[in-house]
Amino acid sequence: MSQRRQHDAARHGVRSGWRHGLRAVLLLLAPCGWIVLTDVLRRGDHLASYDALHVYAYLATAVASALLWGVLLYAAALTKGRFRQLAAGLFVLLFGVSVGVQSAFFEAFHIYLSQDCQMYAQSLPQAALGYLPLSRPALLLRLLGTLLLALGFVVAARRLLAPGKWSARVVMVLTPLVLFGVTRIPASYRVWQSTTPDIIYFHGLVIHIKERLYITDDAPELRVQRRRPVALPRVVAKPARPRNVLFILQESLRADVVCNEYEPNPKTCATPFSNRAVPHRYPLQQLRANASTTAISISNLWSGVGAHEGYDTLLSVPLLWDYAAAAGIDGAYWTSQNVMFGSMRLYVQDLPVSHRAYATHLDPNANFDAGANDALLTTRVIAEWDELQEPFFAVVHYSNVHHPYVYDKKYAPFQPALFDKAAGKNEAFFNYYKDVAYLSDMAVGRLLEHVRNSSSGPRTVIVYTSDHGEAFREHWQLGHTSSLYDEEIKVPGWIDAPEGTLSEEELAAVVGAKNAFTWHYDLAPTMLDLMGLWDVSALQPQLRKMLGTPLTRPLPDARPLPLNNCSWLWECGFRNWGLMQGRLKLEAREWDDEYHCFDVLADPEERFNLGEAACQPLPTMAREMLGPMPFEDWPRNKELLWGPAPAASGKP
Repeated sequence: MSQRRQHDAARHGVRSGWRHGLRAVLLLLAPCGWIVLTDVLRRGDHLASYDALHVYAYLATAVASALLWGVLLYAAALTKGRFRQLAAGLFVLLFGVSVGVQSAFFEAFHIYLSQDCQMYAQSLPQAALGYLPLSRPALLLRLLGTLLLALGFVVAARRLLAPGKWSARVVMVLTPLVLFGVTRIPASYRVWQSTTPDIIYFHGLVIHIKERLYITDDAPELRVQRRRPVALPRVVAKPARPRNVLFILQESLRADVVCNEYEPNPKTCATPFSNRAVPHRYPLQQLRANASTTAISISNLWSGVGAHEGYDTLLSVPLLWDYAAAAGIDGAYWTSQNVMFGSMRLYVQDLPVSHRAYATHLDPNANFDAGANDALLTTRVIAEWDELQEPFFAVVHYSNVHHPYVYDKKYAPFQPALFDKAAGKNEAFFNYYKDVAYLSDMAVGRLLEHVRNSSSGPRTVIVYTSDHGEAFREHWQLGHTSSLYDEEIKVPGWIDAPEGTLSEEELAAVVGAKNAFTWHYDLAPTMLDLMGLWDVSALQPQLRKMLGTPLTRPLPDARPLPLNNCSWLWECGFRNWGLMQGRLKLEAREWDDEYHCFDVLADPEERFNLGEAACQPLPTMAREMLGPMPFEDWPRNKELLWGPAPAASGKP
């Protein structure tokens, strides 16, 4: 061979080796490249909003992700040995599940699965799969597609890469190091999520494992688990009039700051916009929530079943949407609530609805407690309103009146206003809260005006309330969940029914309920009656479990109903419970060894404890319904979370 040919062959060999090496490097970087590329496509606008610190954090975790998948893929390409098969299996499993689950989870919730969701899972498979509603084909295909992609990476690596003896030894040492390392680097898991989705996933899984092994104790209380509703038969709805039902649910809004009944010239009312939008509404002036905890309250409102029922019962009873779907009624659920909080997503993710939106769909930066801006929720509902097929049942669930509140000084008529919990600033803090309610009501009023002016508006009955109230030291507490005093459970409530949507008998009943003692437990039966489902014989086995009475029918004599902030559905951080019958209220807290009795009409501020004797037989009934006092056998530990749940406990 001539010298020139030898030179050309050598140069060709160098170029060929360089190309081969470049292809090998690109292949090893491809898994991380796929993760970053798909992340940019999903939430590019959100990533572009990062400041420098969050950009650096994201880049750092991208490097960690590249090391993890590159090392595992290189190990899977080894030419022989058991470690080769182990690495291949780990790569396909870890990449396929972590990236696939995150892809499906983002499709469902517009945010990535994180420790907020994985921490309270009751098993490792639940934490690993994020309890996704994989019955939706689009979500299942994302998971299966990612598993096939992972397998494709392994096949390509074994064809292109040829690790030598020394590199094989190095990668065998690196593999456990990178697997451990990705669980140790800091990860952003809430709101910003300035971390690659695979690293967020692994951090959450580690947190879950630590909880199960009792290494940490960050999730000692039971939180909402996934519903398992009983199957309902197909039925035919027979409403008294053709109509739709819209249920508007506010958050933390107490009765004494609203215009519950129409006010022509509201001056001190924090809800002037809804007041103006529906002037002919029928108020419920003595409406009370049966809990001051959101998760328990929505169960009361949507299922109508007592919160003191057993664990299995609370997760198996149908919700209003299930009944609507059984009758072929279109359903929708839109909320500005951040359903990542306390696994609330598990309670709503399987609802049979044609339209849904959560806080994370509205705003990737949605506050964990106060949710997305209520104005965004109204805009979303308005955009989709005309897509609903009549008859429909729709719920719009607001969030911003929840601490830490959404406040705008441009819309703050109640002054002086301060976000300050100091006892000496209580009046200013209360004004701040009223300003928050005012701002949220702007969104509610805009929605009401749109509904009433829409083509379906003349046939849509609107039911309105709040999940609970909010305390401002009327007794000893701030906020909600800590008591059952009226500042926490007396809530606004009204029904707005256009002319012709109610029968004469229904209208008379609704008008007659104005000053009667009514309850959240009455609202589920009311909405079912409006949908024409309350008398359907095939549904009676489930409807008989409900505690309330439709407000569209004559109310029975005052009956005792449970008040409960401690449930198998949502274990309380602070235990309190009671019973109420008409004007008499019974309540107790976890340190009490007797019930307190109040007459809420004679003593609306609940200052004078009448003693158990004045409320008999309610104390006896409460002990039979809710259990003995004190509730020292209430778990408040991981036995229920990690062990078998009781099937039908009568205790709260």
